[in-house]
Amino acid sequence: MGVLYGSWKEHLNNNGKSHDYPMVMPWLFSKPFRRGHPEKVREIKARFAGRYLSRNSKAFERQMKANIAHDTRGCLHPIDVPALILVGKHDELTPPGMAKELKSEIPNAELLIFEQGGHALYWEVPHLFNKAILDFLKSQNLKVHKAKSQFLS
Repeated sequence: MGVLYGSWKEHLNNNGKSHDYPMVMPWLFSKPFRRGHPEKVREIKARFAGRYLSRNSKAFERQMKANIAHDTRGCLHPIDVPALILVGKHDELTPPGMAKELKSEIPNAELLIFEQGGHALYWEVPHLFNKAILDFLKSQNLKVHKAKSQFLS
């Protein structure tokens, strides 16, 4: 992951501006989703571009360093409550192998690997993502209030 972040940092430093941040977008989505839904990827890029336009390369670099430095592996075993780990089969940023590591460290964890999905499951398969969370909460006997949403059916 450090190599990937390093290449993004180099790209930003060479261009001196953060409007190229959408280069990260392909890493968020699976290849099948990008190929099958280019209009949706463009829509999401446009929708969130403003958030990233304000970032300069130094801020981006600090964020990437923080991402690389934050590693909770080896210290998750004390978590003694049910946990749900969701990952897309095509996630290249945090692949299923990493999710399996998390599951092995959290005693009461449940792992769900989505067959069609990359890193941004909440955008690629929002209905399945939301259903998985709601089903998990219901399985824990937690009261779930149904919100009005196009993704909950």
